[in-house]
Amino acid sequence: MSINKQTHKLPNQLVDAVAASLEDWKKNNKVARLWQKDASLWSGTDESNWLGWLTITEDQLANINALKQIASEVKKARFKNALLLGMGGSSLCRKFCG
Repeated sequence: MSINKQTHKLPNQLVDAVAASLEDWKKNNKVARLWQKDASLWSGTDESNWLGWLTITEDQLANINALKQIASEVKKARFKNALLLGMGGSSLCRKFCG
């Protein structure tokens, strides 16, 4: 089995900036802080309110029975199409994850 490989190359003017940003994230433990929903990684205001996507899997698994009920109702009604309207992933996650 072969795995597709991906490569990337930044424009020269961005290489140093990206390297500095990565070092800053490592040095200041920013990945852990992100998972803790630390709003100070951005403006320090309400960012912790829109980071529900970080725990979407756990949140949805905690409500798996409700999701199974919806799936059962959809099958029973013999839906053939569905239309999802929204402003994007973050607005949908705010509604369901926040």
